[in-house]
Amino acid sequence: MTKKHEEYLNSPYKMNGIVERMYTTKTDETLTVDPDTGQYYTMKKVSQNKKLLHDSFVYTKLFQDSVPVLMGLSHSSLRIILYAMSVVRPLNESVMLHAPDVCVVCGIAEKTFHNNIIELLDKRILSRKLGSSIEFWFDPNLFFNGNRVRVTDVRLSSLKTT
Repeated sequence: MTKKHEEYLNSPYKMNGIVERMYTTKTDETLTVDPDTGQYYTMKKVSQNKKLLHDSFVYTKLFQDSVPVLMGLSHSSLRIILYAMSVVRPLNESVMLHAPDVCVVCGIAEKTFHNNIIELLDKRILSRKLGSSIEFWFDPNLFFNGNRVRVTDVRLSSLKTT
């Protein structure tokens, strides 16, 4: 038996999009008193530049607990969810799924698209967004683009003002 694929001790994949960014730390002022004269002075800390690595590629989080749910989807439903993951905007809980666009990218017929949207709705992975035939809420416990804490903070603050 001949090997068709190489084996690697370390990952052969290069991480693209990792760049170094320069940050300037904020300065703080401290109020001090001259013990001899009693005069007040402010002292500023000198800012320091800091270099950090930053991932410049766009990504969406896929939560590990969602893998069994996604594995139970039909082939076309899984393709639609992968499409949704690739187009969801940062910090949004809804996604636009325009049938002609999704069908072209996923290589499925429009009837297949509509049948699989029903499967995703039945499994509560998607929910229809009121007032739109192409926009859907998705379960942010399956995947999310950004920090869910920021969205939760916005939700809480809007509840307090109502």
